[in-house]
Amino acid sequence: MGQKLELFDVTIIGGGPAGLYAAFYSGMRDMKTKLIEAREELGGMYPEKIVWDVGGMATVRAAQLTKVMIQQAQTFDPTIVLGQQITGLERLVDGTMRITSATGEQHWSRTLILAIGHGALKLAKLNLPGAEKYEKDNLHYNVTDVASFRDKRVLISGGGDSAVDWANELVGIASLLRLCTAGSTLMVWSGM
Repeated sequence: MGQKLELFDVTIIGGGPAGLYAAFYSGMRDMKTKLIEAREELGGMYPEKIVWDVGGMATVRAAQLTKVMIQQAQTFDPTIVLGQQITGLERLVDGTMRITSATGEQHWSRTLILAIGHGALKLAKLNLPGAEKYEKDNLHYNVTDVASFRDKRVLISGGGDSAVDWANELVGIASLLRLCTAGSTLMVWSGM
């Protein structure tokens, strides 16, 4: 292999809620675990989102949930690597895998779990001429601060449950709210 790599039983790509729970669960099963996250922090992309579907819990903000999940994931001392986007994977002759990051760092694992969510690295953007000039103030590809939509007219365009979740979250905050589910990308337009 060239450089001496430490072999892990399981390597998890993605440090959002699914990756955090996978780290806890594999540690609970006495597996030597590594969790790799492309961003510089654990917890996922949508800290303001309300999470409705965790068994045994009342609705909770994602930031509160992931704070507890980060603590839980660290119970069995997994190796946590931040700021590494994975760009390569090679299955070796012995069945193990060599995982390579954009920084050139390599990781060695028996098992790989992909818990990468949808778009942490590259958001799908509105493909219309001139759309970028609205991205600072009116066109948003995710919601990072629910309060910034207070008393605004909001149009959410997107497919799936995420668009509906955000619409539910913004009811009572926005002065007017419209939901359009024709597309597959979540976009939020706010105006006066």
